[in-house]
Order: sequence, then C-alpha cells, then structure tokens
Amino acid sequence: MKLGILLPTSKLYPSLMIDFSAGVRMAITEFGQAENIEIIFESIHQGTDKNVVLNAVNKLVLQHQTDANILFTNFLLMEDIVSSLNALQTPLIITNIGGNAPLFFDHGEYIFSNSFGLWESAFKAAQWAVERFGPKTAYGSYFYEAGYGLYSAFCDGLSKSGGEVIFNQVSEFNPNPDDFSIFEKQMEIESPNFLYMLYSERDAVGFLNKLNASQMNGKYPIVTSGVLINDEILDKVEGSPKEIFNVSSWDLSDDSSMNLAFIKEFRSLNGKEANYFSLLGYECAGLICSAMKNEKWEMKGQSRADAIKNAEYIGPRGNLNFKNSNATIAQQNVYALNESMKRVKIAELGEMDARDEVLERLKLSANPSGWFQPYLCQ
Repeated sequence: MKLGILLPTSKLYPSLMIDFSAGVRMAITEFGQAENIEIIFESIHQGTDKNVVLNAVNKLVLQHQTDANILFTNFLLMEDIVSSLNALQTPLIITNIGGNAPLFFDHGEYIFSNSFGLWESAFKAAQWAVERFGPKTAYGSYFYEAGYGLYSAFCDGLSKSGGEVIFNQVSEFNPNPDDFSIFEKQMEIESPNFLYMLYSERDAVGFLNKLNASQMNGKYPIVTSGVLINDEILDKVEGSPKEIFNVSSWDLSDDSSMNLAFIKEFRSLNGKEANYFSLLGYECAGLICSAMKNEKWEMKGQSRADAIKNAEYIGPRGNLNFKNSNATIAQQNVYALNESMKRVKIAELGEMDARDEVLERLKLSANPSGWFQPYLCQ
C-alpha cells in the first residue's frame, strides 16, 4: 500500500514536516503496518497555492499511484480544486490547525477532513465563557491571528449565548508600542466580564509578559482558543499570568490513558514532546490504518473511500470517525493555567452543537478571504 503525504514548509514552524511525519510513522508502526505501507512525501511549499497543491496530488496519484493521501492545507484552498481531487478517485484526508472553517466546499465521495478545529474551539469558548463569567467581553489580537476565522466563530457562539463584544483591538502589522496600555485603560472604562485574546508564538510571549507586569493580571478572566499558553510559549514568559483558560480539543497535559500513552511513546521515539502537528499526523495515519482492516480496502476506488468512511479510531482526542459526515468532530475541553504554570483540564464541553447550522450561518456572514496558511502564521 502506498500512502502519499503532502506537507507545507514553514519558517515559523521549521519542524512541522518532521513532527507530522513522526506521528504518521508512529501510528503505522502501532498498527503493525510498517512493512506494508510505503510512505511517499511531497512538499507543497507553504501550502498556499492551489495549483501547487493540485499538481502535487496529481503527481502522487498518477505517477506514484498512491492508494491514499494525507494533505496538510487550508480549507480556503479547497473550493476550486475539490472536484479535481474527487475525480482522481483516491481517498484523501485533509488536515490543518483549523484556523478557518470549511465554509465553501463539499467533501464529495473521496475527500475527508481531520482538523485540529480551532474555529470550533472558538465557538465553544464563547458559549462556556458567557455561562461562566457573564455576557460582556473585550477582544484583543494581532494582525496575523486576526486574519483567520476564529473571531467569526467566536462571535457566532457569543451571539447564540446572549453575549456581546463591547470593545476590540487588533494590533497592526507594525504594532503601536502603546497598544497594551491603551487596551488596559479601555478595560477600566468598559469593565468586561472576560477577555477573549488570540495571540500565538512571539506575540503571545509579548502579551503575557506585559500582562504579568500590569495591574490587569488576574483582574479579568482571559479566554483563548488553543494558541496562547502552550509549553513553547510559557517557557519564554517571565512571571505567572493568572486566570487564563484555554478551550481546545487537545492539550499535552490531558491525562486520558490514550493521550498519556501517545505522549510517552512519542517522547521515547523522538526525544521531544508531541505537538499539534505530530498529533494530526498520528491521527490521520491511524484513521487510514483503521480503514485498512475493512475487507473493502482490498478493492480500489469507492470501496476504499467507504472503508475510511466507516473506520473506527480512538486516539489521544478520543473517538474520531467520519460516519456522520466526512469530517471528524472532536470533543472540546477547558484547560486552566494553575499557579505552577501548568495546564489542568477543568471542564469537558463535548462536541460542537449543531455544527452544520453554525457553518451555514458563517457562510452568510463571513468573508472567505484571509490567510491561506494551514497553521497560524506570523
């Protein structure tokens, strides 16, 4: 069996390809398929050009004759090429961090998606925060993070929960050094119940360091969606940020038996911690290996797509499958940052409610433009 893997390069995440590939190989080995699966890798550069993506998939299917493919790309690229990909009649799993919702394409018979689903986390974050803290929120972000669909999904969840954004501030590409103090002063005027903050990587470090040095630390609960308080960021932060809550479908600190086994084995094999990319590689390969157990896998075309459609897979994020749609839907959880700067799961929120209805509303209200990177860029 030949498995094609199409991955982007990234200056911000230079180990993306290595980490994702390590997750793929680990899953294949665990399923006892290491000798039966030949992996063929193909670069799609930054993953932002639909022609590059389509040509790379064509090369794998037509030249290398792959039996299934995993493609790390943004949903925004799919609208114009999904029919061409389905025409190849080879199962394809799309994966990404999920900064944008899959608004403007239908999967078709052969295309599936297993995303980290940050936009779903944003929607659930709004619902949870309004119930926990109250309806009024202030939003802060940076030029890059604001270019994805998380804020739109958050606002939809806010609207459905009776909440409202009373103030927002998005820092420009060349941010004003006084942005934080301006935001802090505005909070004194507006008195929100909680803050919704979207910062990642260096911007997250900068924000948290300023927060620690301010009177705002601990005064307002801060809610985020998957990006503000991972280990790489917290290791660079001076001091202890307080009252921060992260809504996400996965965290390295989750103590479920499947996740503990995953991170232990990954650390043993690779000498470092697992991350979002290794998780997604592990899951996508696990879904395909699960499908290979189905007798339909021996037949090509639609039969293999049916095998993936009916695959049962349990991994670090719990039970993932494509039975109700061609997209996996993961459980969402709330992770709080404690006094020891460790993340602890404090609530299980379940799956996103009425996901298809949310997507229909977002189609009507969202502008489909934005960053095309399949990860949060900077």
